Amino acid sequence: MLKRFRPDDPAFLEQIESRLRTVLQHTGMADSGLLSITLSAPEISCASLPGTFHKLFYWSRPAAQHEILGLGLAATICADGENRWSKLATEFDGWRRHWRHVDADHTGLHPLALGGFAFTAQPDSHATLPSAQLNVPELLLRRQGEICALTFTFSAPPDESAIASSMAHLRQLMTALSQNNQSAHASGPLQRRDHAQADQAWLERAAQAVRDIRSGRLDKVVLSRRVSFHAERDFLPSRIMADLEQHYPSCTLFATDTADGGVFLGASPETLVRLQDGDVYCDALAGTAWGEGRATAADRKLLADVKNGREHRLVVQAIAEALRPVCARLEVPDAPQIQRLGQLRHLWSSLHGRVKAGIGLLDLLQRVHPTPAVGGYPRQAALDWLTRQGEQREGWYTGAIGWLDAAGNGEFAVALRCAHLQGREAHLYAGAGIVAGSEPQRELAETEAKFAAMLQALGKTT
Repeated sequence: MLKRFRPDDPAFLEQIESRLRTVLQHTGMADSGLLSITLSAPEISCASLPGTFHKLFYWSRPAAQHEILGLGLAATICADGENRWSKLATEFDGWRRHWRHVDADHTGLHPLALGGFAFTAQPDSHATLPSAQLNVPELLLRRQGEICALTFTFSAPPDESAIASSMAHLRQLMTALSQNNQSAHASGPLQRRDHAQADQAWLERAAQAVRDIRSGRLDKVVLSRRVSFHAERDFLPSRIMADLEQHYPSCTLFATDTADGGVFLGASPETLVRLQDGDVYCDALAGTAWGEGRATAADRKLLADVKNGREHRLVVQAIAEALRPVCARLEVPDAPQIQRLGQLRHLWSSLHGRVKAGIGLLDLLQRVHPTPAVGGYPRQAALDWLTRQGEQREGWYTGAIGWLDAAGNGEFAVALRCAHLQGREAHLYAGAGIVAGSEPQRELAETEAKFAAMLQALGKTT
């Protein structure tokens, strides 16, 4: 597009605005619905986005060369309670019926709805993220392989203020990307705010879970922990995301702003559901080991471990049970593989199927979530147990975050290995699955090992 491209070059911004206005002038538009205009762009990487923005959404799978950044809101749905899935589906179908897309440069990239949901459906007046939400951004920057595009979405009919708002988002984004803030100062040493009483309470809940599992009340339950850190200076999301991308390129990276002015971000190793042209893929990720040692010997030890094997089979079984009624065919692996992430090793299985006609991504999310990897088994017995024990999950931790398009394709990753940043404060989350044979102290150590990935990205502790 430009021989010498610089994100904040006035010539680039003027060219984009001129082309956008030209396409709009030649596009007939109804008085209602959504209109999206997609224009090709030079390759723009948004992982290094410095600072935070209002109404920001970032999602990336580096290994798949797929990167998404959304800014602003052209349309939004928020839902909570037991009917949150039906509300999302009904309103999203309404968007789809009246959503026109003009791919001016034949990029093949479509506009997207971006969003996520919490572990539980119940509304929380103190929540920093909605129970469930889908947004269509005013500005969408998307890179798929070697193709990069900008999509502008308007509520019909687009007026001058809507165009000005979209261009303002683009200028803000391009200016930020041109500043190359990676050389800026880090947040400094981290001080951990330990609470021994909270750890003791967690150990007691884990011990109670083991007793209840032995009594036959349930087979598995997942307990979560939160730890907090304080830094000398504000955390830089750009630096953290760059570190996560460098060390965990096989993970799904995500970030979104929160109602309290913070940022919720992380690097998830687990795909909850991916739907592409009728093919569905789900990860079963459960059973964890950690520590140094010879890789092959450690892998064999984990694969042979009875406790971890039992935990993993419960997850595979539950996902298969959820998918079979809505799949024309379903492939379930006979045995797990090893997924390595830093010092962590997980048992991993990938389930693949072909959905029946009329089954959409939201239908699959409703059926599969929460898997025993984040909730427990049997599902309702585990959820009831967690409620009685006062289990609380903040934001979208152990919910999911992702995207879908008007054709029904999309992907949501389980919100794991994540943190909520507020200026100099960072709250980290991790969990451990309790099954028969679990030792509470070792399960506590497992959560500490899971914190390590995010701690590495945040900085050094004191």
